[in-house]
Amino acid sequence: MFPFIKFPGVDTILGPEMKSTGEVMGVGESFAEAFLKSQIAAGVRLPRSGKVFVSVKNPDKARVVEIARTLAELGFALVATRGTAAALANAGLQVTAVNKVAEGRPHIVDMLLNDEIALVVNTVEEKRSAIQDSYAIRRAALNDQIPTYTTIDGARAAALGMQGMRELVPYSMQALHQRLH
Repeated sequence: MFPFIKFPGVDTILGPEMKSTGEVMGVGESFAEAFLKSQIAAGVRLPRSGKVFVSVKNPDKARVVEIARTLAELGFALVATRGTAAALANAGLQVTAVNKVAEGRPHIVDMLLNDEIALVVNTVEEKRSAIQDSYAIRRAALNDQIPTYTTIDGARAAALGMQGMRELVPYSMQALHQRLH
């Protein structure tokens, strides 16, 4: 776990040399419980409702559909950049398209700053220009402590964790937090 918030201007995208450091671990009776414990240990508060912003690189578009479907079934509204929105809509999901920063206002960073987004799924091409284009999204999410997943595997784990969180309810979030410790 990295305390990115303490490093103004640092991007939350990790290079290969940093992906295997700073781990947390959670042990539970199910994957969902173990994942939730790991997120609590990392200081991440997974949302129970709201809007999820999804913007993924082209190779991830087919893979993100299952994740988006799980989130939609949990009651989350989907918001996505145009390319990702088209892929989700083609899969039969209800999604609202939102502008990228470069496409003009209102755009996704405006939504983040207005506390309209509860979770971010954002994968980018490994080209420097693509990483820089989405930096403002990740930084705004970080500043507002909005959980952000920058890999499909991480987003899938989060979706499964949130799905499992529903099974652990009727606990309040405080009771859930205590139960998972």
